[in-house]
Amino acid sequence: GTLLLFGCSSTKPSLPELGARFEPKNVYRAMEVLPGDLQRVVLMPVTVATPELATLDHRNQLARILEEELRKAHRFEVVRATPEELRRGFGKESFSAGETLPADLLSRIQSAHSADGVLFVQIASYRPFPPVAIGWELRLVTADQGRTLWSVDETFDASQAEVARSARDYFRSHHTGSAELADPQADLRSPSRFCRYTAQTVWQTLPQR
Repeated sequence: GTLLLFGCSSTKPSLPELGARFEPKNVYRAMEVLPGDLQRVVLMPVTVATPELATLDHRNQLARILEEELRKAHRFEVVRATPEELRRGFGKESFSAGETLPADLLSRIQSAHSADGVLFVQIASYRPFPPVAIGWELRLVTADQGRTLWSVDETFDASQAEVARSARDYFRSHHTGSAELADPQADLRSPSRFCRYTAQTVWQTLPQR
């Protein structure tokens, strides 16, 4: 064991420790602290920017990770609008914040879920093979008026040193396995692990509670 550990520790890491860490820059916040009356938010089904962007399997996996990390952020109660519910009510399974929405979409979601806000999620870009990359377009609006409280449009690309360093920092502090076995470089190659880093990072930019 000692020899193996010694051998590992003498290997030069492929990414220098020193250097800038990635900070999302394309973030809009209407306020620094969320309004007191924003308690329950409806998470809309994930959309993709182009039809060929993500297979359904990947889309569902990324959506699940994104929701798990949103719940961990503890900003508000999260309830889900389902594709089936939207198809029944509006003839379409998902909506992105950038498209023209049905005039009564927000008000009907508000009444169906007793919601104070609605959160739109789009996978803007996705590369599941190394170097992994994922782009998110997210927008939180008030359910009564559709006013944007927060939005982020950010691409995380593991080929960029700042992103790779930030992701590696995240993997080190969130690794579930034995510390000796943690391999940040392997995590950088894992779409699901990288997605979790990106999700935690974007939700941290939400206004505080």
